[in-house]
Amino acid sequence: MTSVGVPGWASLSLVAAAALSGDDVLARLQSGDRGLSRVEASARLSEVGANALRSHGARPLAVMARQLRNPLLILLVAAALTSFVVGERTSALIILAIIALSVGLGFFNEYRSELAVEALHSQLRHTALVMRDGKPVAIDVTELVPGDVVLMSVGDVVPADLRLLRADGLECDEAVLTGESMPAEKRSDPVSAPESALDLASCAFMGTVVRDGSGLGVVVRTGAGTEFGAIALQLGERQPQTAFQRGLRDFSLLLVRVTAVLAGSILIIN
Repeated sequence: MTSVGVPGWASLSLVAAAALSGDDVLARLQSGDRGLSRVEASARLSEVGANALRSHGARPLAVMARQLRNPLLILLVAAALTSFVVGERTSALIILAIIALSVGLGFFNEYRSELAVEALHSQLRHTALVMRDGKPVAIDVTELVPGDVVLMSVGDVVPADLRLLRADGLECDEAVLTGESMPAEKRSDPVSAPESALDLASCAFMGTVVRDGSGLGVVVRTGAGTEFGAIALQLGERQPQTAFQRGLRDFSLLLVRVTAVLAGSILIIN
């Protein structure tokens, strides 16, 4: 059963493909051992789009602007200026040092996260050996579509989420997804009821690296539809503020208001 307007080959999930035999997966993807024809691959590419991830880019000025968008900083800057005006230059320097340290640490951590997202995206820029019209050809990974049959050997970066059709001593380094230091053994036998989508031994995941052996797999999911793509896009999204962050922001605004009222009152009384 497929959604209205969605081709059957585009609706197959990786978990469902892992539980099917290789021949059944090829049939569901309307492909075969000879791979897709160039005409069919081009038509599918126009439907599903490029096998690439949208990148928001690592922008240091935007990161710095978010660090400075803190009402408590206004209070600290005002305190530093006041201390400087009344002659308490040591206190002013201490407050400014605290501001610089706070903003600097926040900028460093957030910008490093932005660079990590860019590093994930950059791993997609390579070619893959694919069967087209029954012949192996090297194509850019962005041109891969569901149904493409991909050949893999040692050192290759898996270009999409694949259901393995053949695995000859195949082992993949999946640290980029799972954090595991040891490579995962792969096989072509069907796997059902996994604990998680990353426990599919009959599948190879985008962004992982072939450490040993060789294999043949058919593309099931590409781009943002892959496990790798989902993680990369989540890293690039702006997460909503937590209750603690909202409470801290509101408390900072309260401090600014109370300080403004007290300072104004003292000035008027004096």
